[in-house]
Amino acid sequence: MKATFIKTILAAFIIILGMNATSKAQTYYPVYLCDGGTATLHSPEESTLTNGDKVHWYLEGVEVANKTYTGTANETNYVTPNNLSPGVHNYTSRIESVAGCWGDLSDPFQVYQLPSKTLALAANNASYCGGDASLSSIITATATPAQPLPAGIEYAYVWSATKNGTAVAPLSGIGTDDGSKTDVNKFTLNTTGAGSYVFSATVKYVKTAANTGVLKSGDNNGCEVTATATQTVTVTPKPVKPTIIVQ
Repeated sequence: MKATFIKTILAAFIIILGMNATSKAQTYYPVYLCDGGTATLHSPEESTLTNGDKVHWYLEGVEVANKTYTGTANETNYVTPNNLSPGVHNYTSRIESVAGCWGDLSDPFQVYQLPSKTLALAANNASYCGGDASLSSIITATATPAQPLPAGIEYAYVWSATKNGTAVAPLSGIGTDDGSKTDVNKFTLNTTGAGSYVFSATVKYVKTAANTGVLKSGDNNGCEVTATATQTVTVTPKPVKPTIIVQ
């Protein structure tokens, strides 16, 4: 009886582990596109074709191209358009022989079109007193896509700033960003140095380390965008320490 109970507990534990593993599984796509990016789809079976054979290409079951083979490598490739709507797109292909015989439809090949994005900056303090080390201003960068991002794709931010018109380098001398790769990234300005600090930032798409897919962008840089407007924070000077004299 005791042995049966232990076996039942172990079986339940294994099932729970399996459910957890399944719930944590991520769906990655072979290709991700963003603004202006295209993908060249190729059928390795082209090498088996004879002159006059055709490769038909379909998007969601609707034919978008047919390519006649004449002996030149890659001539039956299909290049996806650079203006697909955001989300998953399923491509398939099928071969028609020169004799008019049709082969089976390929398995779907999925292409994920990432949404266009913008970046906006906002500060919780437009100014603070530079003499107090406990004071600061948090500049928040918010990326706004048209829809949530798929698993395996995240944001990469780069901050820049000037002080009284001169570029600040390195930025670690005046503050730090929180390293977030979500749609919100924050830079904390905690310098005590008085001056006018003007911030800007860029954001682009990047793949996570686990994502084995390919990211193709129109700018070859993850479709990087710059903040729509800069954010200025003024650090006011600390008054001097007074002395007292008799007059």
